[in-house]
Amino acid sequence: KQLTPVRLLRNRFSQAVEAAETRGATADELKELLGRARAKKGMFEGDMEEGELEIGQVAAAVRSIQPAGDIVRQVWEEFRQAQRRIAAMEV
Repeated sequence: KQLTPVRLLRNRFSQAVEAAETRGATADELKELLGRARAKKGMFEGDMEEGELEIGQVAAAVRSIQPAGDIVRQVWEEFRQAQRRIAAMEV
């Protein structure tokens, strides 16, 4: 938060950053902890523990973990219901 205000997925890396900030680490110490390509490590290489994984406000809206297929089927069914409602409208 001292370098750039971001929300991070809670993992080993984010906990290390939080601990460093709590003990009063300087900006240079935080930059050293961040290292090079930490975001790449998390977002593109899939390192879920040591990578920087930024999340947005929408993360607070997640209520359950579901298989992707279930989510796609649900979105598709909601789309079809909306289509039927639109088709039933009189113009």
